[in-house]
Amino acid sequence: MTVDVTILVGWKEDYFYYRTGYEGDTLSHDIEEATEFLDLNADLVRDLEAWDAEYQATYNPVRFNESGFATPDAKRDWIERGKELSARLKRESPLVSSVNYLANGSIPRGTCVF
Repeated sequence: MTVDVTILVGWKEDYFYYRTGYEGDTLSHDIEEATEFLDLNADLVRDLEAWDAEYQATYNPVRFNESGFATPDAKRDWIERGKELSARLKRESPLVSSVNYLANGSIPRGTCVF
């Protein structure tokens, strides 16, 4: 079995999207589920968690409209790290057949696929 994965980050949301083939599959999966199902190594998991934590830190629950990266360069760097992590996910997971990386929705579906 191989799995097509989409990575789409949102504030306070899981960012792995894939079908497990199990009845009742919710499509979105947290890091713990993905680690087990996709057979992810500890280094990749640590790097994905740090990358997501960086995005989550941009959320301002009091002034939602002020949420986001402080500078365009910070956002660009975060997006690029996500690309690298997506490519690693494809290389390092024995189950992943492709990764469609959407960042936080700023990359159109199907334009950044590994």
